[in-house]
Amino acid sequence: MSISLKIKQMTEDQIIKAIGLVGFGGLLKSAFDFLIATKKSKQDSQHSFKETRYKAIILLCYALIYYERENSKLVINRPDIDSKGNLLNELQVEFFNMSLYASDKVIISMKEFIKHQNKATLINLAITMRRDLYGIRTFLKNNHFDVEL
Repeated sequence: MSISLKIKQMTEDQIIKAIGLVGFGGLLKSAFDFLIATKKSKQDSQHSFKETRYKAIILLCYALIYYERENSKLVINRPDIDSKGNLLNELQVEFFNMSLYASDKVIISMKEFIKHQNKATLINLAITMRRDLYGIRTFLKNNHFDVEL
């Protein structure tokens, strides 16, 4: 039986129902596409924000570890941070701010850095942030970052 013969045999109700079903399916697909696009946009925005914050935080942590060497650059870029104590206070504020967007592992690593401000905890924080941001499975260890100039 040909398609045209089948269409002729359909009643008007069946044709209207078929058109309605196709229209409803298109509407459903459009709504689904909109929801996915909205969710993706939100995720992209959150990721961009997290990346910006992590970059700022890791630089502040680096400045704390190498304060004597980085002090003048820090004062130029952040004149409100004019002492090591102010820098540590800023990092503690960032630590609490992280509760809004950082992964649990980053928060734990940041806490360890604040408690034990040294090169090893800084590197661990950087690796944890890297994993959180990009999902990179890494085998890098602290000694891979040992570069003395």
